[in-house]
Amino acid sequence: MKYHIGEIVNGEVTGIQPYGAFVRLESGETGLIHISEISSLFVKNITDYIHVNQKIKVKIIEILNEKNFYKLSFKQVDIKRRQNIRKLINSPNKSYYDSNFKILKEHLQEWIQIELDKIKREEKQ
Repeated sequence: MKYHIGEIVNGEVTGIQPYGAFVRLESGETGLIHISEISSLFVKNITDYIHVNQKIKVKIIEILNEKNFYKLSFKQVDIKRRQNIRKLINSPNKSYYDSNFKILKEHLQEWIQIELDKIKREEKQ
């Protein structure tokens, strides 16, 4: 086995099942991202997050030497984004959350586009 627990590596999604996604790593070895390791949010449909033939970064979370197989995580790769969301939610500036959601309504599309642009830039790297 080429990789070690904790490493973040590149791979390509080769298949999706209701329980997870299969990934071929750059070394040619394979692994599985269990549905619980796709996102910190509830995942109803894996294809809402990743799709077959998509190139992604994953974190090695367990190695099954006897099966020559890795257990992988997609959600643990981008910890920075999760921490930024937590900071925003726990911010002392609660006026950000207007009781009638006016601010959210005004800026939602802009914020979504910003995040989509970030994801596109990361995928190109």
